[in-house]
Amino acid sequence: MKSKFLYLLSLIACFHFSYSLSSSSASDPHPTIEIPIFAGGYNIEKIFDAAKSTKSVTYKIQTKNPPTEVLEFYDAYFNGSGWRSSFEICQRNWEDPGGGEKTVEPLVRQLYASWAHPEEDLKAVLWLTYKVASKTSQNEVVVQCRLHPKTAK
Repeated sequence: MKSKFLYLLSLIACFHFSYSLSSSSASDPHPTIEIPIFAGGYNIEKIFDAAKSTKSVTYKIQTKNPPTEVLEFYDAYFNGSGWRSSFEICQRNWEDPGGGEKTVEPLVRQLYASWAHPEEDLKAVLWLTYKVASKTSQNEVVVQCRLHPKTAK
C-alpha cells in the first residue's frame, strides 16, 4: 500500500514538473536572434517561453522626451539585420493615454513599433512607455521588446 502511494505521488510530481517546464522555460527559443539593449538600460528582465516560442526583454532608461534615439536604435538593429518594418495603423505615433489634454505635459506616453522577419515566422514588437516621474526628477522610458511567431500556433 505504501509503495503504491509513493508511486502515485511520484507520478503526480513528474506530471506537474514536466507541465511547468513545458509552459515556460529558461531556454531561449530563438538563440540566434539577440534582442539588443539600449545603452544605459537598467532593471533588465529577460523572459523566455519555449512553449509559445517567445522571448522578451524589458528594461528602463533615463532620457528626454521624446526618446527618438531609442526607436532609431531598434530601427537600425532590426532593419540592419534584414527585418522589415511592419507599418501598422496603430504604430509609430506617440499616444497619450491620459486623454490628450494639451495644457500640461502628459505623465505617460506610449509608442508601438514592429518588424517582421522575411524568412522566419517571427515578428518583433517594441513598446516605449515614457513616464514623467516628477518635475524635479529625470524622465524614464520603459522599453519592452518581444519576439513572437507571426502566425498563431
